Amino acid sequence: MTISRPWHSAMWQGRVPAVVVAFCAVPLLTACSGGVPRVELPAKAAASTPAATLAGLGQPAGMTLRQQVVAALAGYTAALGRAEQSRSDAVARRLLRPYLAASRIGGLVQAVSAIWARGDRFYGNDVLHILGVRIDGTRAFVHDCDDTSGMGLENAATGRAVPGSAGVQHANLVTRLDLVAGRWVVESQLPEDVPCAP
Repeated sequence: MTISRPWHSAMWQGRVPAVVVAFCAVPLLTACSGGVPRVELPAKAAASTPAATLAGLGQPAGMTLRQQVVAALAGYTAALGRAEQSRSDAVARRLLRPYLAASRIGGLVQAVSAIWARGDRFYGNDVLHILGVRIDGTRAFVHDCDDTSGMGLENAATGRAVPGSAGVQHANLVTRLDLVAGRWVVESQLPEDVPCAP
């Protein structure tokens, strides 16, 4: 996402390795059991949900489907950054609710709360570089190559970086968004096990 947000990527390989462990423990937004799965995007974009229909469901009428999906992902990224900085379960849930699938919010907040309870906090922002957007009806896939090298975890009391928590310059990620009740929401995020370049 060239979207600043200090935490959205925490559930994928490139975000913060220490955070990935936390997210893999929760069936949050990744399928972290075992190795990193290879994610295949749909063969072609299918715009079977016309913009006029989406406008009737609360999506901005002046935006293309692609713009709506990217805007939803940007909103999620910003909300996630604010949620991780809030250090409050209730505030984090409220901030994530408009952008994240309802079934995923509890696991994500639980993982972040565990990091807070350990005395750590998030620092920095990542930069999203979108490589492609594919839309298949009410499902969209965004492939991006994020720069998370300016992010990580630090001890809240000392300000010292948590070893092994720094991000990477090229984090290869596929995000799935679903159209739910007229809004695009993040359903899952999976790392790709191949190098990427913005």
